[in-house]
Order: sequence, then structure tokens, then C-alpha cells
Amino acid sequence: MKNADRVLQQAKKAAATVETWADLSNALFDPVQGIITRAYPTRADREAFVKTEQYQKIRKLLAHAMETHGLVEGATPHKSGRFVVRVPRSLHAALEREAENEGVSLNQLVVAKLAAQLSTLTGR
Repeated sequence: MKNADRVLQQAKKAAATVETWADLSNALFDPVQGIITRAYPTRADREAFVKTEQYQKIRKLLAHAMETHGLVEGATPHKSGRFVVRVPRSLHAALEREAENEGVSLNQLVVAKLAAQLSTLTGR
């Protein structure tokens, strides 16, 4: 099975399981974890893929999802709880040191710091 066929099969599986068309779009085109992004990591690869019959079928899957879920209603994706924040290297290094000193992961430390800040701001 060639790569384009494999990507189409993955897209079909995703289309069968998503809650909204926005979720499908994210599953396909997310710049880090998207099915198409992972299969075609370079711009040139993606430009070639969009010219394929398989890509046209994927676009039809997305259009069908828009019709099924509604253009407006389906525009809000299910929140994954994941987001990427770019910070200066010095801040990243300081946070890593603090996490190591506390015996927690960097993720745990940052979540705790955000929760504490939100708690202070909201009075909870």
C-alpha cells in the first residue's frame, strides 16, 4: 500500500470517530501531530500530495463532516487539553531545574503553577 493510500485509510478512520468537522480537520492538518503532517513532513511533500486522488477524497470526507455536523455547530473542536507555549530558553531551563528539584515532570510543574495563578486571580 502506498503512502497516499495509507493516509486516506487513516483519514477515513478519523472521520468515523470524530465529534465535529473541526476535530477531523485538526486530526488531518495539525502542524505537529496531523495525519498529513506526519506522512508528508516537508512542504514539497505536502504540495505533491494535494494533487493526488487520495487528497481529493480526504477533502470530500471533510466536506461531508461539515454537512453532517453543521458548518457553525461543528466548528468548535473537542478540546484535547494540549497546547504548545514557546518560552525563552533561559525560562525553559529554569523551569526544568525547578521541576527536577521538586521531583516532578515539567508538565506537572507548569500545570501546578498555572492552577495556582488562576486560583489567585479567581479567588478560588
